[in-house]
Amino acid sequence: MDDGATTFLQYDYAETKELCKHFLTLVVAVLVFSLTFSEKIIDFPHATKAPRISLLSAWCFLLASIIACGIGLTVMTLAAGDAVYSLSTNYLGRAQTAYLWIVAAGCSFVAGLLSLMITAIIGVFRRKPAPEGG
Repeated sequence: MDDGATTFLQYDYAETKELCKHFLTLVVAVLVFSLTFSEKIIDFPHATKAPRISLLSAWCFLLASIIACGIGLTVMTLAAGDAVYSLSTNYLGRAQTAYLWIVAAGCSFVAGLLSLMITAIIGVFRRKPAPEGG
C-alpha cells in the first residue's frame, strides 16, 4: 500500500466515517422528533393542506438526507477497500463521489430543517387564540 493510500485510510476515510455516523444520528433524531411532535406542531390530523404539505416535505427531505448519507458512506467504504487491497488506483475518484453524496445529504438536511421551520411558522400563525377569561 502506498503512502497516499495509507494517509487516505488514516485521515480521510476515518474522519468521513465518523462524520457520517454523527450526521446520521442527528438527522434520525430530528426526523423522530418531528414525527413524534407533529400533532403538537400543527395538529396534523386537523391541519389544513399547507402545513401538511410543508411537514411532509420536511420528512421527505430528512429521509432523502439519510439515504444520501448512507450511499456516501457506502461509496467511501468501497473507496477504502480499493485503497487497502489495491484493487483500483481510482480510490480517490470514489471518495470524491462519496463526498458529493455526503454534501447532497447535508443540503437535503438543511432543506428539511427549513421546511420544518416553515411548518412551525404556519402552525403558530394559524393557531387559534386561547379563550379569554378562562
